[in-house]
Amino acid sequence: MKQTAFKLAISFIAIFVATVSSLHGQNGDDYKVYDAVVHHMFRDGITRFDMNAKIGKIIIRDRTHSEYAYGPKGENWEQVKIRLRSLTDETIADYELARKNEHELRTKLEIPFKYLLISDKQLAEVFPNKNDYDKSFEQWTAFYKLYPDSAGYNSFSRVGYDKAGRHALVYFVNWCGTLCGTGTYVLVEKGESGWVVKDAAGIWIS
Repeated sequence: MKQTAFKLAISFIAIFVATVSSLHGQNGDDYKVYDAVVHHMFRDGITRFDMNAKIGKIIIRDRTHSEYAYGPKGENWEQVKIRLRSLTDETIADYELARKNEHELRTKLEIPFKYLLISDKQLAEVFPNKNDYDKSFEQWTAFYKLYPDSAGYNSFSRVGYDKAGRHALVYFVNWCGTLCGTGTYVLVEKGESGWVVKDAAGIWIS
């Protein structure tokens, strides 16, 4: 009897955790947050994070990628908070929770630019070695033949929110060529007119 009750309790907890995980950030705000990031990073159709290149289309990886900027195993959040002074531990904690479950992205962005979602399989056809995205001139030449006027390709992390749901954190990465790339943490705030970027901190540049 005790064993059966224990198993039922474990099953309930597993279902509850799965439900919370599946609902996290899936209320429509994620895409509105991403919209705000795109408006900020590609303001007036020009990249604002590296080359100041004019774009004709934005290429976005079709799954979230929540890498850490400072290392594969952890983030130096104290350094990030120096750059983003309004970033709270509460938002960081939710980001850390969200990043454990990467999600597939859909064509739900509402942005004033053409955009295309690209799979890792498609990227691998151009860049066979995923660790050398920024090293091969020939491969980048092939990429830009396929995706001209794109200023490279971009990825979004999962979104972390504060408990009030008024502040959000996103990690935005762009790769644009040989020794060409940036990683940026973006803090987004929800106001009366919707989500807008409050602050952005470039953490690395290649």
